[in-house]
Amino acid sequence: MAFLVVILGAVFLLPPVVYRGSLWSGSMVGIPQAVLLGVFYALAIGSLLKAFSLAPVSIVGPFTAPYPALVVIWGMFNGLTPTFADLSAIAVIIAGTVIVARFGHEHGGINAIQRSQLTTVLACCALASFSFAASIIFGQIAGQSLGAMEATFISRLPAALLLVPLALREKPRGKGMTRGSIVATLVMAVCDVAAVSAINFMGLFPNTEFGSMAISAYGALTVLLATIVLKEKVSAAQWVGIVMVAAGVIYLGYSGSV
Repeated sequence: MAFLVVILGAVFLLPPVVYRGSLWSGSMVGIPQAVLLGVFYALAIGSLLKAFSLAPVSIVGPFTAPYPALVVIWGMFNGLTPTFADLSAIAVIIAGTVIVARFGHEHGGINAIQRSQLTTVLACCALASFSFAASIIFGQIAGQSLGAMEATFISRLPAALLLVPLALREKPRGKGMTRGSIVATLVMAVCDVAAVSAINFMGLFPNTEFGSMAISAYGALTVLLATIVLKEKVSAAQWVGIVMVAAGVIYLGYSGSV
């Protein structure tokens, strides 16, 4: 699925990239960074979908959501000077995601994972978090010289090449793709390239590391969507965690714009 999402994303991006024409006439300085974006993004999306195949959305989403904090840490080593209030907001976001992941219903959250698969799930979440953070950094650097969509487009090829051997190792779980899974994959591909291009575009603005923290809201949003689409239950404590994540993201968004 990760391979298909990456390939279809390249197909969807091809028309606007060709129309804009900046890739063929612009600077090639960002190509190595775009390639690294593809490598880390392949590792990220592959390990994330692997984790989703072994654990509920309500546990994988919040466990991987705090990864933009790694981007902020990277920014602190490159001139970013967050205030105490900024750091507190980041801590609130991380704490909120942990609460959402840990305090689910008796048969939900971490309790829904088979003990034999817990180590694999946690390892996949850790790899996804690190790789997503690295892809943000390299993507925003590449986007500054190539353009946001162009950097995303170039990254699709190395991502696909890396995902091929990983995909071949997977054992098919069903008889083939259904109409519903095809539609879901198409929607994922569109959302994927839109999200990555938007993140790359953020690199053109100041305090982009704080903007990246807004991505952490996806962990809470996935829990909300899981309650609607997958009928997963949300506990009272998880609602508190969701509010904490939202509050921290809103503050950092305001802080980064003033």
